[in-house]
Amino acid sequence: MVNGLQDDCAAGSVLGRLEGVGQDILITPVVLDHVRSYRQIAMWAKEAGGQLFGTILSDRVHVLAASGPYPGDERSRYRYRSDPAAAQRAIEQQSERGLIYLGEWHTHAEDRPGASNLDDAAMRKILSGSKLNTDALLMLIVGRSKGYTGLGLWTVSLTRVIHWALMPARG
Repeated sequence: MVNGLQDDCAAGSVLGRLEGVGQDILITPVVLDHVRSYRQIAMWAKEAGGQLFGTILSDRVHVLAASGPYPGDERSRYRYRSDPAAAQRAIEQQSERGLIYLGEWHTHAEDRPGASNLDDAAMRKILSGSKLNTDALLMLIVGRSKGYTGLGLWTVSLTRVIHWALMPARG
């Protein structure tokens, strides 16, 4: 347990690894279930998204909760912008639970999602315009494919974008 929440490497978790980095990223089933429920399967489905929350240890980042989408979001087939006031409320609520803001998630209408220049720019705008205790954020993009192959995970800083290798977590 981490902060009263299940820290579960059980079936259904996804692990992010980066060569040469001693810290990995564990995305728990509850987060995956939430974000995957918004996959853009139908031709008319709009992008959806929200925020990611969890804990950071020396060897692992635990992604334990996801919020969004919100009624006031800007959404179209190929664009998503979270309602800033709703996102801030979610950040404050999760902070009260002992979780920190780790980054953003959104969907793409493609089987195996890739990060666009617009995605990178949006993340950098969040970093430069916020008072965060970090110089990088996670960006999780959810595609149409099931399983870990339908996910893309990046760390975005003001100077770099790093793509993580994803795999099923082993218990």
